[in-house]
Amino acid sequence: MSNLNAPSISELLPTPGLGGQTLAAEPPPATGSIRHTLGRKLAYGAGDVYGGGAFMLFSLLFMNYLVLVEGLPIFATTLIIFIGRLWDAITDPIIGRISDRTRSRFGRRRIFFLLGIIPVFLSFVMLFTSFGITSATGKIIYYILAYMFFGTAFSIVMVPYNAVLSDMTGDYDQRTSYTTIRMLLSGAASLLAAIIPLSIIRAFGADEIGPGQSPGYLAMALVFGAIFALCWLVVFFGTWERRDLPPVAKVTWRDWVGILHNKPYRNFLGIFLAFQIGVDTVLALFIFYIDIVLLQFANYQLIVGALLVTMIALMPVMGILAQRRGKAFPLYIGLPVWIVTMLVFLFVDSTVPVWVLMAMGALIAVGAAAGNLATWSMLTDIYDIDELTSGTRREGLYSGATTFLRKAASGMSVLLIGAGFYLIGFDQNEYNLLKETLGEHFDPAEFAANNIVVGIRFMFVLIPTLLLITCLVFTLRNLITKRRFDAVMHGITAMKTDGNYSSLTPQEVSDIQTVTGVERADLEQVVFTDVLPSTTAEMS
Repeated sequence: MSNLNAPSISELLPTPGLGGQTLAAEPPPATGSIRHTLGRKLAYGAGDVYGGGAFMLFSLLFMNYLVLVEGLPIFATTLIIFIGRLWDAITDPIIGRISDRTRSRFGRRRIFFLLGIIPVFLSFVMLFTSFGITSATGKIIYYILAYMFFGTAFSIVMVPYNAVLSDMTGDYDQRTSYTTIRMLLSGAASLLAAIIPLSIIRAFGADEIGPGQSPGYLAMALVFGAIFALCWLVVFFGTWERRDLPPVAKVTWRDWVGILHNKPYRNFLGIFLAFQIGVDTVLALFIFYIDIVLLQFANYQLIVGALLVTMIALMPVMGILAQRRGKAFPLYIGLPVWIVTMLVFLFVDSTVPVWVLMAMGALIAVGAAAGNLATWSMLTDIYDIDELTSGTRREGLYSGATTFLRKAASGMSVLLIGAGFYLIGFDQNEYNLLKETLGEHFDPAEFAANNIVVGIRFMFVLIPTLLLITCLVFTLRNLITKRRFDAVMHGITAMKTDGNYSSLTPQEVSDIQTVTGVERADLEQVVFTDVLPSTTAEMS
């Protein structure tokens, strides 16, 4: 692990004079003493190997596994996922609050990376084996609990993970750089998760879809579960936290609701949720569009591969643009390209060459790369703006709420698609069963009526297009630039040291008021829980 510049054992011991509460492997990020090496960035980004890879595997395999391998009814699988997402609504905010309150020799965030290693492994394995349970009722109960366990394990590591970067560095460009590497590894994990699992399943199980593939699914889960778990050990040794943690502040239900009073956060949610629901809708409908509308299922993997590979390749480009022109700038390029491409899909038919579809997939990737990088890198800046307006650092609170809303957005996309399918008369369950049982003999042209083809075409194009336009509108309203973010950071320092903005320039004060939407007089009334020695006192 030396290539990751890991902290030594002595650095992980409690710091004398601080009550053994904090661990950080370095001084607070503001000192600028940390070398932000590629190794550190890769170690931080390893966390989203789990975030991206597990999400892709779950989306592609879990429901089909329950129906076609475990033999559960479609309604039961829907119930399992629905209850699991209700559970997420409880766990995400709770984990966020717990991580804010935690004080340990291993930090308030990093300790969860250690605690989550075994749950991450076990919960992923449990999703793809029923340990010999034979009754349908028993399996339903088991998989409800297994999915709840998976959601809890995901929250244990991902909620603190989404909060830790603001402790690692307060630099606008470095945060963008770390997020770029994170999204690169997430995209690579998603690509591998879309390609490798089927080979493992068939190597250890039957070639035909059915109960005979159970050993293959278990083998696949063991392999990927181990990879996902080990990633968190890498993240633990490759990340760090600040030493000077503020006192634990009491949080009430008003604080949970109060984060929505944060104007920049509300605008961020407009960008984030519109983009994420748009992505989920495209991914969910893409296979039906390629198979039923274009009758080119044989080329599906090539098209998706072109999309994912291009997205990975473009991530560093988007990262450079974000550092030079601001974190929102990639969206100004990527979203229009994606919107135009989606509209073109209205007019293509089954005669279009595969290379054209691959090129269109690559153009979608321009928007996907821009959106993934921009949304996740913008989130960390919200934490600092909140500290300026509330006087308290509440990264866990925001991370928990955002992680929950991300999962809720995924559920919203499923709801939109399900409602659309119902209106056009498309039975997705019948489609899946016929496709898996008939294999190469399945003819989508015979299955789909004309209104289904037209309906899927318009759903695939119009729903994501409207969401992406919404995302672009909120992006145009984004007021956080590098200069204004630097003003926010200077404002925090000024309030902690002097209790007012007298040391700031008029431009900085104006930038702070623009970003927060709060007047100077009100901002200077904020009481900070974490104060620094007064510069005025030192001068006197």
